[in-house]
Amino acid sequence: MLKRTFLAVAAFVAFSAPAFAQQAIDPALFVVRDADSTMYLYGTVHVRPNGADWGDDDVRAALAESQEIWTEVLMTPETDAQTQQLAMQYGAAPAGRPLSSWITVEQNERLNALTGRIGIPTGALEQFQPWLASLTLTIVPIMQAGYNPTSGVDRQIDAYGDANGKTMRALETAEQQLGFFASFSDDLQRQFLLESIDQSEEGVALINAMTAAWDRGDLESLEATVITDTRTQYPELYNVIFVQRNNAWMEVLVQEMNGSGVDFVAVGAGHLLGSEGLVEQFRARGFTVERVQ
Repeated sequence: MLKRTFLAVAAFVAFSAPAFAQQAIDPALFVVRDADSTMYLYGTVHVRPNGADWGDDDVRAALAESQEIWTEVLMTPETDAQTQQLAMQYGAAPAGRPLSSWITVEQNERLNALTGRIGIPTGALEQFQPWLASLTLTIVPIMQAGYNPTSGVDRQIDAYGDANGKTMRALETAEQQLGFFASFSDDLQRQFLLESIDQSEEGVALINAMTAAWDRGDLESLEATVITDTRTQYPELYNVIFVQRNNAWMEVLVQEMNGSGVDFVAVGAGHLLGSEGLVEQFRARGFTVERVQ
């Protein structure tokens, strides 16, 4: 089901509602070691319920120990502004090809009915390519249900780093990150759009389930949802979002391990999972990797 996959990508790969009650969490944290280097690998979620915690005592201790903190992109006002600008640039519909031209009259009627239900003005998405329209249709109901990008784990870790004088590093630029979405084929974009229209009502239940799995460190459930379904049913998406990026990041992180010191790496949880995730790639290269208990 592509809706499940796309929702997982939006939630796990760097969006005012009632606060959620605090509950104890136990998210998965890994540590990579060699003779003179330590690197913590923390799988994050990019959207969290307002008021939800972002890490347990182990995570906070690992952050305190680290000299450098890595996130997918730098989280600065300048980067945020650039991301918004690039989203409109890469996600803009080309002249003569508005969003409605991608789908049938009947499908457009369902789209307009959906935008009306979630408060998006009719025709407001016409200027978008399907990938950006689909992200919008996915994220808006989630935010209305009480999730918030500013409560995302990455944002909280970045705030910790800034408050505690840590060196902040990034694995890619905003332009690179948005470029991955803009590279999707027409067929994949159309699938995203249609499933975002037809399965919008399921989004909140799905994100609730994935959030609960992350909270309790249930990697089996996360891998099944985020990785296995994507790899087997949508290989193009899996290759673009996970394989290409994981491989590029590994080159940077292995070079970092060749030095010395303690690093903390916070990236979407899906990037740690599966045979091509960062954990197994480190093990394949001979590094000792353990889950912090």
